[in-house]
Amino acid sequence: MVKAMCSEMGLKYEEMLNCTWLEFDYLQTGHNRRVERGWDYTRHLIASMYNSSGFAKQKVKADDIFKLQTLDNKPVKEFRKVPKDKVNELLKVMENG
Repeated sequence: MVKAMCSEMGLKYEEMLNCTWLEFDYLQTGHNRRVERGWDYTRHLIASMYNSSGFAKQKVKADDIFKLQTLDNKPVKEFRKVPKDKVNELLKVMENG
């Protein structure tokens, strides 16, 4: 099963064994996103064919056809402003080594 998974991701088994967990996670995330982009393309085609068929009572959007795990659930990043005293403290630490 592991060898089949590696071949789908384009990895040799030995390359997978030499990856760190973080590297493997990046590779797996990239593979999953490529697969989902293919399904995203498919659902856009389905929506455009349905909308242009003349049988559509109302227009549908691609994400109405089916949901994709990562493309439809985009995380919202929260940014907090770092206080100026913390920035100055970090700069001093970096300058002094």
